[in-house]
Amino acid sequence: MTHLAELLAEKYHGDEKIIFSNTSPTVPFAMTMGGLCSRWMHIDFIGVPLLTFGAKQCWEDLVKLVAYTKKAGRTSQKKVTVLENKGFK
Repeated sequence: MTHLAELLAEKYHGDEKIIFSNTSPTVPFAMTMGGLCSRWMHIDFIGVPLLTFGAKQCWEDLVKLVAYTKKAGRTSQKKVTVLENKGFK
């Protein structure tokens, strides 16, 4: 993924930084099950409430993750940065 971003930046003369920030560690089990029910099984009456419940659980972590990602973008000297965000579990 990093190499693809670098190639695209070179081809289109992009001078902006690209940051890949993994949000998976912030997703609670309720959201995972809600997405499974709603998207894969098309059982929206179960999936949507689970997604809503999960979003209420993790919104504070997502706000912190966005702030962390912005800070990493400002301080990084690399053109492409990958953040795994394992500390947000």
